[in-house]
Amino acid sequence: MLKSTLLSITCCLFTCPQLFAQCTTGGSDAVAPYASNSSSKGVMFDVTVANIITISCFDVNLPALSVGGYEIYFKLGSYVGSETNPADWTLIGSEGSLLSLGLNLATPLSIPVNKTILAGQTFAFYITASNPVLSTGLLTTTNSGYTAITSNSDVTVFGGVGISYPFGTVTANRSFNGTIHYTPGDPLPVTLLDFTAVKINESVLLEWQTESEYNSDYFEVERSVNGIDWNRLFTINAAGESSESLIYQEMDENPIDGISYYRLNQYDLNGTKTFLKMISFNNKMEIGKNDIRVFPNPVNDRFRVFGDKSELEGLQVFNSIGEDISGNLTINALDGFTEVVFKNEIEGVLILKSKTNSQILIKK
Repeated sequence: MLKSTLLSITCCLFTCPQLFAQCTTGGSDAVAPYASNSSSKGVMFDVTVANIITISCFDVNLPALSVGGYEIYFKLGSYVGSETNPADWTLIGSEGSLLSLGLNLATPLSIPVNKTILAGQTFAFYITASNPVLSTGLLTTTNSGYTAITSNSDVTVFGGVGISYPFGTVTANRSFNGTIHYTPGDPLPVTLLDFTAVKINESVLLEWQTESEYNSDYFEVERSVNGIDWNRLFTINAAGESSESLIYQEMDENPIDGISYYRLNQYDLNGTKTFLKMISFNNKMEIGKNDIRVFPNPVNDRFRVFGDKSELEGLQVFNSIGEDISGNLTINALDGFTEVVFKNEIEGVLILKSKTNSQILIKK
């Protein structure tokens, strides 16, 4: 249940992983040894910094010839004590189909992390295989406990443990094999929570959510038929300065038949361009009559549910102990989707129930 829910915010599987652009970095890396002697579905580890940094993305160590989907989660503070509690974690993003570059080699995850860690802070990360086809997960190295895996003048990486998907059985003393790409100094202009595409009638709704913005001028969405050649589809003004979560949306009224790609970029006030995320979309793919999709998830003060109109009638939301909290929500049926707004401060794991389906929500 949790697995299908957390994957539902990704509109469809990536089909050409070798074409995906990797995130850009400021040239600084923290490299944990690629010296595997074990494997787990996922691995948790801590990152403590001496100076402010912004993590751009990760490389990981994957079994040779493996192909699979992957997810990245984070939390403020150590993973210790939160290994099996999904409510403590926030999903950064997912990748649907990643091909390993080889045993004990760096395979880039094309999931932008874009997380700023202040001097003295510790952040925990959980990188996990979500639906491996040939892979058993990520390669790790056994260790003697909670020890430093690698360090430099900016970053120290501690841990970790192996975790079955999702937030399941803990296997102690498994070290992260991989590279942390980061930029020293001030935070990135935009912290992106998600970017997604959903078909509505004959158009495609493109929607993204930011957690914060600094010195941000505008967003650009580009479209491609092959993931290589890009054309600007539209631009939309950014908030400039914001410490609150914001949602942007625009329609592609003339989508490409079959599979296409959308790329979200951000420009700051001095003209600097930052790549945020790329997604693929299959215009032939329809949401099944009994299927529902949620955006965003994790959620803040509101979310949207996409699906057949009859399936979305009578939506209900329950808390983690099974109490119906729908009375604390405003539920509005709109053209092509239903919007749910929280009236009160609620946090933790919730369950959304439609006519014949259900999904787990993580409320921040």
